Amino acid sequence: MSLSDEQYEQDAKTLYEAMEGWGTDEEPIILLTINRSNADRQQILKFYKSSYGEDAFKKLEDELGGDLKKVVLGMFRTPLDYDCYELNKAMKGGGTDEEALIEIIATRNNETLAAIKDRYKELFDTDLEAEIADETSDDLKRILVSLLQCNRSEETEIDEEKLNKDLADLYEAGEGSWGTDESTFNKIFVNRSRAELRYINDEYFKACGKSLKEVVESEFGGDIKKCLVTCLHALLNQSDYFASRIYDACKGMGTKDDQLIRVMVSRDEIDMKEIKDIYKNKYEKTIYEQISDECSGEYKNILLGIAKTD
Repeated sequence: MSLSDEQYEQDAKTLYEAMEGWGTDEEPIILLTINRSNADRQQILKFYKSSYGEDAFKKLEDELGGDLKKVVLGMFRTPLDYDCYELNKAMKGGGTDEEALIEIIATRNNETLAAIKDRYKELFDTDLEAEIADETSDDLKRILVSLLQCNRSEETEIDEEKLNKDLADLYEAGEGSWGTDESTFNKIFVNRSRAELRYINDEYFKACGKSLKEVVESEFGGDIKKCLVTCLHALLNQSDYFASRIYDACKGMGTKDDQLIRVMVSRDEIDMKEIKDIYKNKYEKTIYEQISDECSGEYKNILLGIAKTD
């Protein structure tokens, strides 16, 4: 339920007063970010500009720094824009963050990927597919470009004859031959629907005693392995995939802050409740507890706001 215009105007005033004059009062910005939906935050930006004649987003960008800035700006972007900016960040400057590219491109559905491609062109005046092709190489480039065709089936009915052929083709392309035919895995993992890939995965296990994930992990290495496993994991259980990404960001020495922030922000109003439930059952610790233990700094409070149990 959206707020009243009066509330949006008051929220805009709160932002303005937090950034007015010398220094920035971060606490009201954090509280406002936590306690408003993304749709509300878009309205606050509009009311700020109409009330004060300047861009609140640009002001936040200028006034904040570090991980707090990353989280607040992420929360004030639309989900579509956030994906686009994260993809751009993964490719600009020296080096490429292949894991970020995989995490976004291999988990979004056809409709979302098509919207990302259009919006990316508007924001950066460049073609996302062309940029991906320039910034990646070999098998990873081919599968990311394939995914960007937005051609995954949405079929829910199972055609056993067709899928049993896929099953045989995957075996011959991997375990059943010397060497691995990457193109067969690419074609099936990119084009088959959730229901179809689940059928193939189940039947492969029945026939060979291995899951497709185990096959990929034994037949592939490097980024192509990560991408194929991500395609499979996200299709079979998307919320479980993102729970595993949060765990991966927090385990070991130090925290992968960019990865943690990206998952928490991007899934906030999509499937965070399911992710939280899975995380607690799988890792015997809540995401709230994990972030409390692993993170420090002001940005932690926004992530805790996302992670709190309703």
